[in-house]
Amino acid sequence: MALSDDEDEQLQLAIALSKQHPSDTPPSTAPVTNLGDSSDDNDDDELQRAVELSKRHLTNTAPSTAPVIDLVDSDAETEDENEHPGFSAVAPVNLVDDEDEDEDFKRAIALSLQDQGHAESSVQTELEVRPGTCEVKTSADIPTTQKVITTNFLGLDRKAMEQERLARMGKRKREDEPEKPSKMVVRKMSPDRDVAVVERLATKDSQGTDSIPDPKSTSKKAEESQDHSSLRYPKGVVKRTWAFKHPRTNDIKIEELVQKETLKIAVLSSFDFDAEWAYEKIDPYKHKQVWIMNAKGKDIQDNWRETAVTSRVPNLRVHFPPMEGSIQKMHSKLMLLIHGEHMRIVVPTANWTKYDWGETNKTPGGHMWQGAVMENSAFIVDVPRRKDGEIGNSEDLTGFGKQLLQFLEAQELSENVSRGILKFDLSSTQHLGFVHSIGGSHSDGADKRTGFPGLRTTLRRLGLAGAAQLEIDYASSSLGALNPTFLKQMYEAAGGAAISETEVLKRWRIYFPSKQTVEQSTGGADCGGTITLNRAYWNAATFPKQCLREYKSTRSGVLSHNKILLARGTLKDGKPFAWAYVGSANLSESAWGRQKVLKSGKLGKLVIPNWECGVVVPVPGEVLEKLELGKGEVPPMSVFEGTIEVPFQYPGEEYGGKEPWFFRD
Repeated sequence: MALSDDEDEQLQLAIALSKQHPSDTPPSTAPVTNLGDSSDDNDDDELQRAVELSKRHLTNTAPSTAPVIDLVDSDAETEDENEHPGFSAVAPVNLVDDEDEDEDFKRAIALSLQDQGHAESSVQTELEVRPGTCEVKTSADIPTTQKVITTNFLGLDRKAMEQERLARMGKRKREDEPEKPSKMVVRKMSPDRDVAVVERLATKDSQGTDSIPDPKSTSKKAEESQDHSSLRYPKGVVKRTWAFKHPRTNDIKIEELVQKETLKIAVLSSFDFDAEWAYEKIDPYKHKQVWIMNAKGKDIQDNWRETAVTSRVPNLRVHFPPMEGSIQKMHSKLMLLIHGEHMRIVVPTANWTKYDWGETNKTPGGHMWQGAVMENSAFIVDVPRRKDGEIGNSEDLTGFGKQLLQFLEAQELSENVSRGILKFDLSSTQHLGFVHSIGGSHSDGADKRTGFPGLRTTLRRLGLAGAAQLEIDYASSSLGALNPTFLKQMYEAAGGAAISETEVLKRWRIYFPSKQTVEQSTGGADCGGTITLNRAYWNAATFPKQCLREYKSTRSGVLSHNKILLARGTLKDGKPFAWAYVGSANLSESAWGRQKVLKSGKLGKLVIPNWECGVVVPVPGEVLEKLELGKGEVPPMSVFEGTIEVPFQYPGEEYGGKEPWFFRD
């Protein structure tokens, strides 16, 4: 069977890596990543053996303990091991005093880490997946392949491991950086080819652009940097993610967001992690981290925990929220970034991958040249530490703070994390709403606080419910099995008055890209893997096709992973209003929940398959007061200027005869 260039290169890499390990190396319990879906590929014994051997990790090194992440006391380093299964109780990692680090131990770290496939639940009600191979359109003289390589915890090891091996073999060479990236394709196999493949994929630029810095080489500037005395975003702000090769507007880079010079602790929730890229942005040698991850099934979660231990990545703890029963995905995106004097709360639409934050692959010299292929948005608010240094009372929190705390507790994070937010003053969030979807089944009042009913409750608190008129524009990167009944539930949850299913379809505009838009984007069709709609949903008689609008970014050629709801209208007293939701929830029952009306007329249980979270940001009253609206008019889309930079062209083209972008079509 003939292999493509990419398949051939992956095969060479797998074979090359497999030759580094003795045949009696104990196999990992982690699942082996399949390089293809073809049955012919599965029949290739050499490929399967190479893949399996290359994915094994050495288990003879003693596992390290996971760091204790304590938002209440950031100096705390110990905790009862029984609270954290999967981690053994040995001495905790000390970030401050690293002079006693054993060089052999460091070498063991580099050699012990091996690549594993990121296992996921095979059951996904909503079809968001990682793009496997994202081939970016290029000019004829610049061949390249953009790939989203989602790793587990191996980001620290590959470069160190390969450099040491190549040095021992005497094969290490210094080469000038090529002006343009090249695949270095060689069709015939040889020992030198093995080395070339590994060297090309594993080695970064000599300046260490993509490497983890030595903890002993901390710059004087970083050592002397102090926490920001003034908060950058005390009232909250929504920003677009930066996009390489596009003009900067109201956007933000991941480095600007993280503020790693003063960062102490990072709690990161994401459906997907690109570990190697994440380590560039938040140094595990310097910053304690909790990764809240997606994995359905205890066996998969245990594999991740074991990998976290054996990989010996310092200061990293992995956590999984409850995933039993009807819960299918941990899809929420949330960051709690703890600094000396403040906490930055971030609710993005982006995962922890380079493409979601506007970056693309780099040349061997560490330089990007391909323009961004994907964009997102992020809500950001900075809150100060309490002046009295005490732990506050949860009853004194704002509505935003109470819902955030409820979400963290529902995800069963340790009290050091969930209750740690009480060390901060969240009084500036009174005008905001934190909206969540807690996975599982809810009744007896709990159903009023989460999912789409929770959105309604939040809007009532903010004085935004009870609309006489309401128009909704929703940009979603994935669409579920939409129907008029669900859109009516969402419309009323968003504050709209009771309305017929026929009439409600006139109030919705749903922005989703057509097949043509994806294919003609900068990255092309292969970069559309996280934009999903099942053809069967579209073909259903109840799917509201008339509501769909073409999603075209205001950045030419860039695709969207945004989940943004824009609501505008007038209240029963005639006053105009407008607000935006930014978060992880796509337009689907998986994200917002489903709740049927029983024969008795009562509402049944609220069932939510996904964990999600987002923020409601109202347009300020002073902006609304300046509007001059006629009778029956609602605020125009321009009302959001200054609150959120709308990233798509509106009102958007109707689909007409065009087809949307389908998942795995």
